[in-house]
Amino acid sequence: MRRKRVLTLMIMGVMVMAVLTGGTLSGCRPAAETEMYFIVPEKNSLMECYIIKTARGKLIVIDGGIAGQGYDAESYIGAALRAVAGKKADEPLEVEAWFLSHAHNDHFHELGKLMREQIEPGMLKINQFIFDFPPYGTKEFPFEDGDQRDLDKLKAGFAHYAEVNGIDVPEGTTYYDMLNGAVVNAQTITAGQEIVIDELRFEMMQTWDYSDGRDVNSSSLVFRMHAGDKTVLFLHDLGVSGGKRLLAKYGEDLKSDFVHMAHHGQAGVSEDVYKAIDADVRLWGTPIWVWTDPSYYRIGETRMWVNDGIDYDTAGPHDIVTCLYKNYPTEPTNPDSWKKVLPEMRIKLK
Repeated sequence: MRRKRVLTLMIMGVMVMAVLTGGTLSGCRPAAETEMYFIVPEKNSLMECYIIKTARGKLIVIDGGIAGQGYDAESYIGAALRAVAGKKADEPLEVEAWFLSHAHNDHFHELGKLMREQIEPGMLKINQFIFDFPPYGTKEFPFEDGDQRDLDKLKAGFAHYAEVNGIDVPEGTTYYDMLNGAVVNAQTITAGQEIVIDELRFEMMQTWDYSDGRDVNSSSLVFRMHAGDKTVLFLHDLGVSGGKRLLAKYGEDLKSDFVHMAHHGQAGVSEDVYKAIDADVRLWGTPIWVWTDPSYYRIGETRMWVNDGIDYDTAGPHDIVTCLYKNYPTEPTNPDSWKKVLPEMRIKLK
């Protein structure tokens, strides 16, 4: 009888300790899980930026975006990354992988700025850049003057980053040229390339093709993230041409749990691509001035495609819309300001 009473007391003690330590009845803390944030500094920003933290704490960035407050505003992406990582403003920042989809400034401008702002070596470390841009500015891929100037700023950012961090760049080339297409390209994708970072698996699906011609958006690097039993398909700014190629190659295998809506949700891929994806949750990187103006932009058309022919302007359980967040950082360059709003910008993958 006494032994039974002692055993009961021991079990009760374990239960109390589990509660006090935030753990389970086995005495262990809840397992860490993937954190994914769809961030934006304010509702007017036309951009794409995802920050992902693996269960082991590694940071991954997809694109990075651009501030709606102007090209010359101080970079916000460093503050957002430190907030996700739980770091202070003056602490070094390490990013495991940085994906870039294509060469439009609303997708890469913050990365270029962040690299150009680096002063001390080691304060910013990016272990892997993953992008595959076509030869923009050539006869096959003509560029608008503004686009070329923006890309030149990104290239300058890469050059500055390499110089500050003492990265050896062979004479006659640039750091941008060293990186472009080095990790992923048409050949690696054809071979079934996957990039694994801790518990996450990135299935590389499509890159640029000469058939896209002047459609820079269709040069977007399309990939799908596998997180446990959930999948997130990133279409980025994919246009009609790129969408046709994607659908022809994968067909019904495009089915995914989440989808990043092409070209901010308007004038992107065609309806049949979304039908094949058949996502449960749609991710809209859409500014308020596009979301609320279906008469000028084709946002209403896309919303009808995914909602049985009925347009809508609110975010239901199947939609995450960046311009409809209730709160945004009051000081985008301050990590503490981001920490207050990150819970609202988190995408729950379970």
